[in-house]
Amino acid sequence: MIRRLCAASAAVLLTAGLVACSPSNLGRVVPQAAAPEGLRSPSATPEPPPTSTTTPRPGPQPEEKHSGKGNASVPMAWPTRLGFVTFDCPKCSGHVAVNTENELIVNDIGPYKGTQWINDMPGYQAKTFTIKANAAWTLTITDESGLPVLEPGKPLSGKSEAVFAVPDAVSSVAVTTKNSGRTAVWVHSGDYSDLPVNQLGDYKGDVPVSGPAYLSVEGDGSWTVTGS
Repeated sequence: MIRRLCAASAAVLLTAGLVACSPSNLGRVVPQAAAPEGLRSPSATPEPPPTSTTTPRPGPQPEEKHSGKGNASVPMAWPTRLGFVTFDCPKCSGHVAVNTENELIVNDIGPYKGTQWINDMPGYQAKTFTIKANAAWTLTITDESGLPVLEPGKPLSGKSEAVFAVPDAVSSVAVTTKNSGRTAVWVHSGDYSDLPVNQLGDYKGDVPVSGPAYLSVEGDGSWTVTGS
């Protein structure tokens, strides 16, 4: 079972309600007011058009990998940008947990392998992983190039937590979970993450997604996702 913090507060899971982080504040460009007609100079050079204040998507980021055994505190070198963390502990037993200063990204029992994201909220950069495990583990951080792409009409299936890159061509994702004590679906677009699905038991439904975006499926059983 995974828990995330929304805007630095604990997101209440195991409820049937919907939870969402604050919507993204899009940068706006305010056009300059035109001078009165009588004050214009016929020889004046036209002003250049205003430039966008939208922050461009960062370039490729090299993979960062850590490994160890048992409990550990791991400083990371990942910059202030969205990152996708895959934690793999195939021989773990008992409680397995991974958290940063801002959120708990792994909270499970027994062998575990899954992917979650970090740095999905402005001003909350992860700097250290705190790991609870009783066996050998690996932790890998990648940029979006390390994610499976959710192509229209091509279902993807699996177990445990997973994150997918959603391209422009996808506007809705059909999600089905089975044998799940809890189902949570997160969508990250722009600078914030929303939680459109958060319920007990199995789930079957469509989640609207405005690509490009990222979709995370969390649950205790198997899942299938299909973009359209």
